[in-house]
Amino acid sequence: MRFSTVEGVKIGGLCACVPSNTVDNAVSGRELFGDDIENTIKATGIRTRRVCSPDSGVTALDLSVAAAKKLLENYPMPSSSIGGVLFVTQTPDHDIPNNSSRATYLLGLSEDCAAVDSSFGCSGYIYGLWLGALMARSLLAPVLLLDGETHSYFTSPKDRSTALLFGDAGSATLLIPEGAEAWHFGFLTDGSRFDALVVPDGRSRRLFNEHSLEYRTCPDGGVRRPIDIYMDGMAVFNFVVRNVPGCLEALMKRHEISANGLDLLLLHQANLYMMKQIAKKLKIPLEKMPVSLDRYGNSSSATIPVTICSELSQTLSERRRVLASGFGAGLSVAIGSYTS
Repeated sequence: MRFSTVEGVKIGGLCACVPSNTVDNAVSGRELFGDDIENTIKATGIRTRRVCSPDSGVTALDLSVAAAKKLLENYPMPSSSIGGVLFVTQTPDHDIPNNSSRATYLLGLSEDCAAVDSSFGCSGYIYGLWLGALMARSLLAPVLLLDGETHSYFTSPKDRSTALLFGDAGSATLLIPEGAEAWHFGFLTDGSRFDALVVPDGRSRRLFNEHSLEYRTCPDGGVRRPIDIYMDGMAVFNFVVRNVPGCLEALMKRHEISANGLDLLLLHQANLYMMKQIAKKLKIPLEKMPVSLDRYGNSSSATIPVTICSELSQTLSERRRVLASGFGAGLSVAIGSYTS
């Protein structure tokens, strides 16, 4: 894997926003799974999900801007002092223009502001921290990292592989170019299995067409539209279990980080069994691994900031050694270590 270190950046604040609409998987999944629904919920760890109402028109941009406004209320600074906005999402408002440009306007930021989008899924928040930190150091100004997804709009309620997984969320993280602690990152990418987690139709490779909104029974038995998420769950699981623990161990060894010396293991909230397997291989106690997917679902790249805000908001001021990882679509792994 490839490593990187960024010095002289700190997190000034973090806020997350989820829709008010709650879906109970025990109710919504009974038609698909019948009497086996409780076993399914136990395996995934997801009992309820926060999703946008289908007719609400709420987007990842809306959720992330709401989080940013709340964040800036508690961390007031002149709009001209923010040097850049980095927006991580795979569900933008439009293909053109980018979400980050629109966000600068909605937040009342100065026109003297860099605006960048990153289309990354499950690994996106760690990539966002890395890219945002580099931007902040280069611009010598605070950077807003916005990260949000609304995958529920592109998930088939008739597909057993995905119907009970995805939630929606937005987040905002303020990155400030000051501080003495170094941030360490590591990255691994296997593009040969890009099709293990993919939305087939709707972009240049397979343009949206008259059949893109038709539900059909697919070879794997799932019923979905070509614009819905397809996931080969076993392929993704095998990739994660085979690669993530080793990547985390490599970073820990490289920077002399011991399992006993860690305070928190922040993992992408994909699947509870998968997360437990990672912690077990690293010999990290489960009490050091906060969990939020049971109430919010898998919001892709936004799960880590949602978890921080949900589970750690009362202790954010405490000094902690954190090891974090996002993993999945790509297929990819991104890991990071920092002291909060």
